[in-house]
Amino acid sequence: MLNVGGGLTNEFIVKVDKKGRIIIPSEIRKRLNIKNIVKITLGEGEIILRPIEDPLKRIEKLILKGTTDVEAEIRRFRRVVENELKKAT
Repeated sequence: MLNVGGGLTNEFIVKVDKKGRIIIPSEIRKRLNIKNIVKITLGEGEIILRPIEDPLKRIEKLILKGTTDVEAEIRRFRRVVENELKKAT
């Protein structure tokens, strides 16, 4: 990894392996709180990675809160999942 410009910067140079994988430097993962899912957007001659929350983790948090109205919770879960899928596309 090469930190272009030194100090705190927003530009890094990393290698791409034979399978097309890159390693996101830990400094970047920590700064952006990247866990296990990123959204990839193709721009004009560039690739943009944005961290997103794992939809299953978000649902898990909702389930752990407990419920008294199961049907209302199912409707709410569906909305959450639909919103997460929209964010991911």
